[in-house]
Amino acid sequence: MEASKVITYSLLAQIRNSGNFVNSSVEIFVPIVKYALYKLITQSGVYKGASITEISTWICQYFGLDFPPAVLEKILLKIGQEINTSEELKLQVYRDGSFWIKNYSFEEFNDIYETNRQQVELVQTMFKQFCDINDVKKDSYNTIFDFVNLNKLKISNYLANRDYSVNGSKFSIEAQFVEYFRNIPGCYEVIRKIYLGSILSCYLSEYEPQDKMMSDVELLLDTNFIVSLLDLNTPESTTTCRQLLKIASSFGYSLRVLKETIKETTDLLLKKAEYFDKSFLPKLINPEDIYKACERRNLNRNDLERIADNLENILVDEYSILQIPYTVKYQNLAKSSTEYAEFKKIRNTDFAALHDIMALYYVREKRGKKKIKHFEDVNCWFVNNAINHDNSDYVGYKLRGYQPEIIRADELLCVLWFIKPDIGNGDLTDGVVDTNLNALISCTLNSSLPQASIIKELDDNIQKYKDASISDKDILRIATRITTHQLKNIEELNEIAESDSKQFVQKLKEEADKQKQEDDKRIARFEDVLKKLERLSSKPSDIEVEKRKRFKLINENRERDRNDYIKKQICKWRLKTWYWVGGITVILLVCLACYLVLPS
Repeated sequence: MEASKVITYSLLAQIRNSGNFVNSSVEIFVPIVKYALYKLITQSGVYKGASITEISTWICQYFGLDFPPAVLEKILLKIGQEINTSEELKLQVYRDGSFWIKNYSFEEFNDIYETNRQQVELVQTMFKQFCDINDVKKDSYNTIFDFVNLNKLKISNYLANRDYSVNGSKFSIEAQFVEYFRNIPGCYEVIRKIYLGSILSCYLSEYEPQDKMMSDVELLLDTNFIVSLLDLNTPESTTTCRQLLKIASSFGYSLRVLKETIKETTDLLLKKAEYFDKSFLPKLINPEDIYKACERRNLNRNDLERIADNLENILVDEYSILQIPYTVKYQNLAKSSTEYAEFKKIRNTDFAALHDIMALYYVREKRGKKKIKHFEDVNCWFVNNAINHDNSDYVGYKLRGYQPEIIRADELLCVLWFIKPDIGNGDLTDGVVDTNLNALISCTLNSSLPQASIIKELDDNIQKYKDASISDKDILRIATRITTHQLKNIEELNEIAESDSKQFVQKLKEEADKQKQEDDKRIARFEDVLKKLERLSSKPSDIEVEKRKRFKLINENRERDRNDYIKKQICKWRLKTWYWVGGITVILLVCLACYLVLPS
């Protein structure tokens, strides 16, 4: 992504967070256009033109934002209302589209833009160093901003009725970077701003607001959504799903779940409870594993069984999610479909494949068996929160240019907020940014991991064949190599375990030793990077240096003026004193002369 566009995104987010965006979706772009006019005047000396398209072309070239003429005209008219006075018209847009600017520089956003530019450059510098430390070659990664922009492309798929090719799996190193620096506020905040700015930019080219907002929309929730809702996934996933339900309720959406979804979720929880004390590796590798959530929440086997036994009541009482009990029709349609055969190759079990196809047929029937182009016209969605290897993008792959049946929870949350950003409370924007950015990180990191069944098989083999030479720390290092995609041949390891347990243990030890050596190197190199980050963060920026010079010059001028003033005042005081002394002396001399001259 071009650097100018990234800086513009960052500035756009800063404007959004510091102003009132709710009143008008256009107002947020006013400062962007003002700064663009400033650069246009200072760089090219253009003060007037035959058409405002000259301005939009220039903005697109230098700032990466494509302003439709009608939108730009509206913004220019608004700027004119701000700066024009009854005595003088400083910006005028004529009926024929021509414009004239006089006696106004538009320089009020210059300092803010420069600050954002330096912040963006710092983050990209840190990312390059992160790649160097991890021995990632230049041709193996993109910019960190291309990764952040992924979510804009996903939103565009729903809003713009176009086909955008979105491949998140190739952004693994970028996701690792954002994950690593999530706890470093300065760096992460810049990434958040760019993420929000990329979403907001959709207003210009991807979305035409509709007057209607349907309230009779139905959300059919998938198993993984229910698991996240129960806080048996990551905290971020739980927040995403609960926020979505809150917004959906404010729109008047109805929430439904198939009885097969209840069964699938119940069976999953009971199976996890059965192997509760026999699983170790999955929770180290997959942060979204139910065991990981149990560890975080201090839940035990009995807790999982209790949740499974009361699942239907929990969904109704706590979340107003109602079950669809009569599903035989959708089951028969699914069994005879070609998609069922395809899904049996993708999903872990035939029941899981059947469940998903049933959900699709339910959604299609609710939509009147029609293909739908516009997001606002969709009256039913199959909502999941899957970050797995089931290739959910397969669903709707024949519907390019149309709305798919299935949508991820984080994407739906983002689209609903985008359409109506005033819903919810004032903190919703931060919530949407954080939950969706976290979901983007998790989805990317997990998309290239081995399937859960392969990891489970490896976990079983480790428990079965490991000896005293393999410690828990070694297993943790092996898990690290899997999550960072350095250890990919898991299936080969499982095959070795079946044929030669000693070689299997030896291979594990070799991988653990490799990771230990790499960890030691990285720790030292990361410390240098973090120290440099602290120095760069604390080092005054060019703009701050310039401000300090300016303030110093102002203070010096003030000091000089003050000294001159004091000298003048002292001089005046001295003159007044001499005047008084001289006057009194003259008066005394006159009196003395009169005394001597006049007869007694």
